[in-house]
Amino acid sequence: MKGLESMEAGAITEKLSAVRTTVENHYREHVNRFKTYPDKGIFKEQVMESISGDTSAQKEEDRPDPSLLNFFERQIRLSREGKRLIIKGPRKGKPYRENTIKSYEGTLALLRDYMGNRKLKTLDFDHITMDFYYDIRNYMFEDASFSLNYFGKVIKHVKLFMKEAEEEKLHSSTVYRSKAFIKVEEETDAVYNDIKQLDAIYSVDLTGHPGLKNARDLYLLGSWSGLRFQDYSVLVEKARVSGDFIHIETEKTGVFVAIPILPVTREILERYRLEDGTYCYPKPISNQKLNDYIKIIGKMAGLTQPVTISVPDGGKRIKITIPFHDAMGTHTARRSFATNMYKHYRLPALSIMKITGHTTEANFFRYIRMTPEENAQFILDTVIARTAG
Repeated sequence: MKGLESMEAGAITEKLSAVRTTVENHYREHVNRFKTYPDKGIFKEQVMESISGDTSAQKEEDRPDPSLLNFFERQIRLSREGKRLIIKGPRKGKPYRENTIKSYEGTLALLRDYMGNRKLKTLDFDHITMDFYYDIRNYMFEDASFSLNYFGKVIKHVKLFMKEAEEEKLHSSTVYRSKAFIKVEEETDAVYNDIKQLDAIYSVDLTGHPGLKNARDLYLLGSWSGLRFQDYSVLVEKARVSGDFIHIETEKTGVFVAIPILPVTREILERYRLEDGTYCYPKPISNQKLNDYIKIIGKMAGLTQPVTISVPDGGKRIKITIPFHDAMGTHTARRSFATNMYKHYRLPALSIMKITGHTTEANFFRYIRMTPEENAQFILDTVIARTAG
């Protein structure tokens, strides 16, 4: 450094090196923790505090901040650290699960993409207006082609964190509580496998295809247990078999349920049982891989009849016709259980809901796609059968 004594120049070089190291460390920590880029203004403030050694400043997690995105980051971090706990429901007082936190992170990433697309420098609490609601809806549907359900999830998270921030007196906005600022959901045309179709899937000869056989067994366990994929795919880690029941704490709700071991389930469990009596279950695979495999298996089972379903397209739904097996997926298993238990075996809805976790009959009947005609036929058949008996 020209004009400086070597000792003075060395001190400046050392200081610059320390500053660079501090910036890089803060940046890496933020990106590794939140999987997103930090807000420039807040990041600069944090680095300056660290460099100056200012201990009088509030900790980041306690500092009131007008930025919704930074509040998102804080709540996500507190959730990961187990400091933000569930305040209601069966898991009240417990920490949030990894899937929930990842869902928050997905919304945070989308909001950052939205800001970049709209060239916004920040997204403060007072920016959450009806104009924001309509604009992000347009962005998600017209610019990014997301589904209505995903839009609903993003709005749900925005409303949640706006409420938590309001409770901490970080803002006084009430627009997010408006009836027009709604979390929307779309009806789905998801298919289910009836008893004959499940028998056809069970009977497919998969000799020489161990991967497909493993996937078929996983799928059938879901179809005869009513569990979600995140539960029936990891039974080896979470399930406990006792007599005629599988006991498991469900991932999404945290509720302990007892699942009856029905004949097909029993046959599968016994095939995976070790000589010492330990149950091993089918090998866990990813959701995407099982989705791919079950379509192949469905085709091999002859489930090729055309089915018309609606799919999201720019915030609307359009009708398409595809082979039945292409409409099948991991969640088809759970829907098949609920629908068959009610329509085929005529079990009371409330009994099935104890396993599926539906909290209202209205939601349950929407889930199994019970049409008015099917409901009328159900009543007619039941009355005739009992009268004849």
